[in-house]
Amino acid sequence: MKTSQTDSQTKRRRLLFGSLALLVVVGIVGGIATFATDSIRDFISRFQVADYSGEPGGPTSIVIEAGDDGAAVARKMVDADIILSFDAIYRDMLTTDFTIFPGTYEFPTKLSGKRALEILIEGRNRVVVQSTIPEGFRIREIVPQLVTDLKLDEEDIVLAIEGIMGRLPSDALNAEGYLFPATYTFDPGVSAETVINAMVDRTEAELAQYDVTLKDSLELMSLAALIQAEARLTEDFFKVSRVFQNRLAIDMLLQSDATVNYGTNGTTVTTTDAQRADRNPYNTYVYQGLPAGPISNPGELAIEAALRPADGDWLFFVTVNLKTGETKFSETVAQHDKAAQEFYAWLRENPHWND
Repeated sequence: MKTSQTDSQTKRRRLLFGSLALLVVVGIVGGIATFATDSIRDFISRFQVADYSGEPGGPTSIVIEAGDDGAAVARKMVDADIILSFDAIYRDMLTTDFTIFPGTYEFPTKLSGKRALEILIEGRNRVVVQSTIPEGFRIREIVPQLVTDLKLDEEDIVLAIEGIMGRLPSDALNAEGYLFPATYTFDPGVSAETVINAMVDRTEAELAQYDVTLKDSLELMSLAALIQAEARLTEDFFKVSRVFQNRLAIDMLLQSDATVNYGTNGTTVTTTDAQRADRNPYNTYVYQGLPAGPISNPGELAIEAALRPADGDWLFFVTVNLKTGETKFSETVAQHDKAAQEFYAWLRENPHWND
């Protein structure tokens, strides 16, 4: 019996120690498992990218400058809170083929890196200021247009125009004729100097097509500006050019009311006897030859017409319908007088067109 009791106690001790050992092992293994899980999370987190995933925030903008690479752009986007982290966009930048153009770009804030890159690639979020100058505008019309469209200071524009005189013909009285009419697009905050030089650059490029330099262009631009002011329909530009050149060839006064209006600051289509007698240097009723300089800023069609006039013997023209632009060309005074009477009859019926 004693031996049997002892054996039973021994067995119980063995079972107890075995259970304790098992608990210890399980505890140790459990500890290892917990430690391993935390380490894996920490390791994985190193490769996770901090990124926005909710609704975008309010708008902001960044300026991408010439020379900025993808890394510079990504950092600017982080600083502006467009994206949450550098890696949210930069990794995808490295595997995407696109060009980043300098300029000001507007984005929503708090974008995912993927969406921010899509917007950047589309490029439609570039912020620009723009101004469209019509053909035939004069400087007195261009200046307020630039003030309104580009938010420039009028005095700065005037100073910028004075600043480009050194680029123009030495005998040019002013910059009229050299601010090319076109649509111009700039980054916000553009300077008046940049704008005016861009307009003169555009004139220079247009003249270069015909191997004409700015310095040698005064007569050409004076004729082109006159054509621009007088012609209405495309085909008539070349015929009006021929009329003026035919008159120049025989030393006949050009007698353009447009030059009279320019010299006297007139605003009507017709002119008065007093205006036509005014002895300003632009008055082609008083002085033979071309006016002292351009009376408007001509476009490419007028410049081409000045260089490539139509064939014809016309010495006169008159626009008989200001609404349609219908113009009649004549070789004799009698023909012209008849056409002029047609114009005056139309004007009596449409007096508001003479405003």
